[in-house]
Amino acid sequence: MPVSRAARCRVLLVAGLWIVLATVGMAPASADSAAGADISVAQSLGDRELTIVLRRVTSVPGPLRVDVVTHAGTAAGRLTLAVTPTGAGSGRPAPGVPTAEAVVELGGTPGMYSATVDVDRPGPWELSIGDGARVARIPFVVPAQVTSPPERLVYLGFLVAGVLLPVSVLIAMRARHSAWALIPAGGMVAGVAVSVTAALLSASLPLPPQPGSQLDPTVDNVTDPYSLSQPLISDFSRPPVLLTVAGSVTAGRPGDLDLVLIDAATGTAVDDLLVHDSALMHLLVVGPSGGLSHLHPIRIAPGRFQVHLTAPEPGRYALSAELARRGGGVQMVRAATGFTVMPNDANVTPQTSSAPLHLGGADKSASMVLDGNSITVRTTEAVEGKPTTITAQIGDTSDLQPWLGMVGHLIMAGPVPDGNADIAAAVQNSPVWGHAHSMGPTSMPDMNGMHDMSGMSGMHDMQAMGEAGSGRGVMLMPPVNGESPPDETVAAFGPDVPFTFTFPVAGRYRLWIQVERNYTVLTVPVVLDVAAARR
Repeated sequence: MPVSRAARCRVLLVAGLWIVLATVGMAPASADSAAGADISVAQSLGDRELTIVLRRVTSVPGPLRVDVVTHAGTAAGRLTLAVTPTGAGSGRPAPGVPTAEAVVELGGTPGMYSATVDVDRPGPWELSIGDGARVARIPFVVPAQVTSPPERLVYLGFLVAGVLLPVSVLIAMRARHSAWALIPAGGMVAGVAVSVTAALLSASLPLPPQPGSQLDPTVDNVTDPYSLSQPLISDFSRPPVLLTVAGSVTAGRPGDLDLVLIDAATGTAVDDLLVHDSALMHLLVVGPSGGLSHLHPIRIAPGRFQVHLTAPEPGRYALSAELARRGGGVQMVRAATGFTVMPNDANVTPQTSSAPLHLGGADKSASMVLDGNSITVRTTEAVEGKPTTITAQIGDTSDLQPWLGMVGHLIMAGPVPDGNADIAAAVQNSPVWGHAHSMGPTSMPDMNGMHDMSGMSGMHDMQAMGEAGSGRGVMLMPPVNGESPPDETVAAFGPDVPFTFTFPVAGRYRLWIQVERNYTVLTVPVVLDVAAARR
């Protein structure tokens, strides 16, 4: 009898250990469910066009590394950084006082300059960047390391199984009737079963609404995103944004434009913009002679943005802002009448922009030299209602840098009247505004995923993956969860930059292709004639 009981104990012990060891590998590792990749935000801070990169925070309290990328022509100088927690939580008011500061010394050579500040708590924060004259304020979220409910069940089940295993062995060895050991053994098996089930189901369970991207972030929903107090819905729709422009600009002199964002339903300030294509706002400004400025206004207060610019010539300027509102999707908000630049009493010689390349009809290719770069633009047959592929070849080597997360940008407006001298007025009144992106060349067919943008038909931002077999270079692959795309220090893309876009209306279009090379953003102007479809 003692031998039989000992044998049963050994069998029970070995079986329990085997079950625990066989299933422990199925438990998911503790993950930071709210954390994401690095955040890249373009900022037109005064006369400097900067890219601010907030590196991922992996632990709290811990360091936040801030990288500042400068471009050709950026003046050397000092930037002051400060981080401020802004979110209110249960029993905790919004602090509003900076908790850490740092200084970034910008050199005269374009590239990356860095500083580190400490963050001491999870929740919504604000990074302020000052140049001595103005301060940009970038909202961001410091995530908490949160264990999801399925993970808690996994750990609880293994804990129960681990506690009941020695209890089962002890009862089997000491009890007069060893059958009593089946009770804790059954609990041990149930604990393991709960752990295994939770581990298998955790991969298919949806994430809770994410603070910052789907919910207005607070300390409470960042630290406990799985709280049942959060809405269990997927529709976070919000009204569109109304844009008003204020400020006075004189030709040839630097000036500031104030941009006010108002909720179309409530009339309150809009302060829930998301970082979209590496910026809180993309401001597209077209001058009377057809020059394009692609700027990124700084946030100076809730619902208020400001951009510093020097308009080269007097007259009316077309203005459009591309932004993404939390729960409202990506919007292209056009200022009703643009804005007017006053003439300068002093005789200021207006800056002349490069003459645009002309494509369409029999002209399928054209070339130019821009800032020492040889550029060739090719197009397929441009017909309304059919996809048109436009490819810009920048030099002959793969040394383009990703700008705003993309290899290339294509901005378009039209149709505009032939021979119109005031291009800005024609663009402002044109039915179609578009903004397409290129991830670079690809030889894979059917990779053109697009969602276009237009003031006429609601077309919006397009990811143009390139034409099938379009040739040379490296395609910028979108990052997977937890990873970050290459920053501007990586010069390995191109030289071919393809875009595919469907023009809904025939006529003449103004196009601007933008790429970055040697920390210089090149803007290639193009005039494209789109033919009417054959009826």
